[in-house]
Amino acid sequence: MEARDWLAIIARLRREFLKVALIVIAVSSIFFTFGANIVIGKIIGDLFPGEAVIENREKILAIAGELRKIASDLESYALHPSETNQSLALSASKSLVRIAMQLSTSPVLLTPLEGLLLYLKISLAVGIAAALPYIFHLVLATLKDRGVVNFSLRRTTAFKYGIVAVLLFILGVIYGYNMMKFFIRFLYTMAVSQGAIPLYSLSEFVNFVALMLVLFGMVFELPLIMFFLVRNNIVSYETLSYYRRHIYVAFFVIGAITTPPDVFTQLMVAVPMVAFFEISLLFVRIFAR
Repeated sequence: MEARDWLAIIARLRREFLKVALIVIAVSSIFFTFGANIVIGKIIGDLFPGEAVIENREKILAIAGELRKIASDLESYALHPSETNQSLALSASKSLVRIAMQLSTSPVLLTPLEGLLLYLKISLAVGIAAALPYIFHLVLATLKDRGVVNFSLRRTTAFKYGIVAVLLFILGVIYGYNMMKFFIRFLYTMAVSQGAIPLYSLSEFVNFVALMLVLFGMVFELPLIMFFLVRNNIVSYETLSYYRRHIYVAFFVIGAITTPPDVFTQLMVAVPMVAFFEISLLFVRIFAR
């Protein structure tokens, strides 16, 4: 593709901007009203690992002993308000707050508008996702008009591609959802074992989970994307095989950009993408050539 082809795509999207915007606004408004609260509540209820501390017997006994000491220090100050007992009571109050924060079963809000902005961002993301098929149609139509691509899809074939794409994305989200349960619990337990208090921001926690689920969903789209490209002679199987190392580097770059700055999380994203690319390459070699 040349620069003027990209300019033609941009011009086509600009002409159709009103339709795209209407799709985004309509879907975002509906999701904001009826779906955002359900989705965010589901993520917090299933994935937030606040109960992980309670499942550790040794930790429960340690907390119980610490609570008895806190109660004793507070009672001593109430009955005998000396300076020494006051100092102990202040220390006990700080320990009580720390334990309460450690046993928290929900994220925290760092700003008054954080919850509302999170609802808006999630709803907008869903609206943009709903508009992507139409945007893809506009891009493909523009490229066909300019002779960049020379294949055509019947409506039944396009419908089949769409159904398979939705099913693969749902499978990826389900797989990622179950993986995130273990991964987040592992990070939470590790932080507690180090003596830290893992307080997660509601917005950061939900954004991280949503981003990871979208990535897993997109990874599961690889077989379909590669099958489509090879079957319609847009890209050859030999090209994909030859540039596999470059694609691996791209996967690790995506992992570094979309995850927190630690190697373990980046590998968690990049390695499944590499493995699934190889599986997709085998699938294309058997069925698409």
